[in-house]
Amino acid sequence: MTHYHRSTISSLLLLSLACAPDLLAQGGVLVSPGDRLNLEGSSYTSFPLGRASCRMQTLHADVPGNAVITGHGYRRDAIGVRGRIDGLAVEVQVTASVTSTLPANASPTFAQNRGPNPVVVLPRTWVVLPPTDRPALDPAPSFELLIPWAVPFVTPAQGGTLCLEVEVFANQTATASNQNVSLYLDAHENYLDGRAEQPGFRLAQGCAAPGSNRDSNASLVLWHRGAQMDLDVAVRDGVPDPGSGLVRAFVALGTQLVGQPWPTAPACTVYSSAELLLAMPGAVTATGSYDGSFAGLPVLPPGFRLWCQAGTIDLGTGALAFSDASALMTPPAGPLPVPTSRVVNSTNVAGTTGTVSLAVPVIGFF
Repeated sequence: MTHYHRSTISSLLLLSLACAPDLLAQGGVLVSPGDRLNLEGSSYTSFPLGRASCRMQTLHADVPGNAVITGHGYRRDAIGVRGRIDGLAVEVQVTASVTSTLPANASPTFAQNRGPNPVVVLPRTWVVLPPTDRPALDPAPSFELLIPWAVPFVTPAQGGTLCLEVEVFANQTATASNQNVSLYLDAHENYLDGRAEQPGFRLAQGCAAPGSNRDSNASLVLWHRGAQMDLDVAVRDGVPDPGSGLVRAFVALGTQLVGQPWPTAPACTVYSSAELLLAMPGAVTATGSYDGSFAGLPVLPPGFRLWCQAGTIDLGTGALAFSDASALMTPPAGPLPVPTSRVVNSTNVAGTTGTVSLAVPVIGFF
């Protein structure tokens, strides 16, 4: 396995990405937070559509002036859960206004966030939401959970903060009514210091360490911290360390997705083209687990796809296990000032106050 000094990492990565295009395309949907157009959010949420009684405001300072909005939608989370999520019907009302309140200054009192001329763009009605399935790659290609408005809303030419208020009065699933359900909507957390978190999309299948019947797996998260990027890695069911201190974790980063067996372990598939191998600091545990970070990567162009795969190796015996693969899209720095926030009362649609957070659902306006 090749080891690289940190002084060479910048030149190696920038060489491989020198001709990379900016893949953040312009689309017909106005997305907020705006940097999530072609990027998966860092989290997921069931607010507001998965609650049986809920009031939620989202404040959007990144919606331009003169925008004609006829509805909004949510997209399926691609990272947090695999498989199909059932659809349901929700009884909702939607109100829109333009306020001078900035997202970072949102009040827990709903009335204080609304603009002076709120418009009920969707009077209380039932909306049917379809089932969703995990996409083949992040992010979900469309906003599948749509709420069309009965009244179009036009933002003023001078712009401002759009206050979107969604009230959920009831719901109906195939088996029950008025139950909280897990919808796993894509969401993203903003940070006041401008950092940005980008989780990896896990795919394919790892292989088991010698003597184990459990395939190794890994979760990868790339952080943009302004002057540098950091890679967080969590490996499970890797090669266990018998106490020698010789078992190490590594991550392969490549610009292409490949699929070929490892020469000495044909049951293990190598998925990354592996232009760069990172030897992770620290040791693997006696159960084959590893949690650590590689800090100080160069800032990479935003919107570039990296194909990654973690592994563990015993430097004494040569025992080896590869994890499943992760697709990582390089993020830009988090926008400042913070463009979005939310206030939610997840148990009472009639509540006058809620909890303020910078973790918001990724919303598409149409």
